[in-house]
Amino acid sequence: MVVPIPTISAVTPSLNQGEFIEDAIRSVISQEGDFYIDYIIMDGGSTDNSVEIIKGYEQLLKSGKWPVKCMGIEYTWVSEKDRGQADALNKGFEKAAGQIGVWLNSDDYFYDENVFSRVVSVFSEDEALDLLIGDGILVDRNKNYLGKYHTDRIDKEELLFLDYHILQPSAFLKTKHYKKHPLCTDLNYCFDVDLFIGLILSGIKYKKIDQTLSCFRFYSENKTASGGKERFREFMSIEKKYSRNKLKISISSAYKYLEVVLREKYEQPRLFDYVFPFLRNAFYFMLVGTWGRK
Repeated sequence: MVVPIPTISAVTPSLNQGEFIEDAIRSVISQEGDFYIDYIIMDGGSTDNSVEIIKGYEQLLKSGKWPVKCMGIEYTWVSEKDRGQADALNKGFEKAAGQIGVWLNSDDYFYDENVFSRVVSVFSEDEALDLLIGDGILVDRNKNYLGKYHTDRIDKEELLFLDYHILQPSAFLKTKHYKKHPLCTDLNYCFDVDLFIGLILSGIKYKKIDQTLSCFRFYSENKTASGGKERFREFMSIEKKYSRNKLKISISSAYKYLEVVLREKYEQPRLFDYVFPFLRNAFYFMLVGTWGRK
């Protein structure tokens, strides 16, 4: 029996990210292994040098000057106005031809050249697997190491009511789910949270692996670091969408206001960094019955 060669569809949404997008592109088209890459860049009409960079790599691939280390790369891009990041991603995944999908924001990048190979290997071992989740590295805007992003498990209660602990560029999902469940364009910060929580609660098969798959840039302008009250409100709207437990939602509201709003506002004082781990563990205990998590 001939086993079909898998294709990974990677979608990168971008708007005026010329400072970073080259790292994202290179990390995709440098992947090495027995698979095809379907790479789709959805530029929102950038006015910086983003389009010039995107075109440059298209020319390198077409000319054969870029050393392709996989079975082949389909490189597609558009630059046009959209209704935000979620809209751009939905349009990108509509075009996706691969069986496995991942979205890589233009300021992030994959950890090394063997990420796709490791992902394909895990999916090939279990045809029923829908979602594969890995670890990551946190870096600043200059790619300096900030820390390891690791979670030992994916727990439904913790995911919904406590820390949302799926690192988006380290999450690989079968593209049929992106096509069937488009990202919510009414959300600006938490559309990935809404998608993955909804799918996990619906019963899809997922697996967590202790492997580093991506590098996530964390800096003052990025959405994760600057969402504040709006990000908090979106978190709470998602909780109310998927749960009717008013007590847990109330406890979670206090925790997430502390974690999302106040921690962002008072990022520098050391006292907050000392106190927060204890408070976090206390909230875990109230909601889950265990003292913290790894």
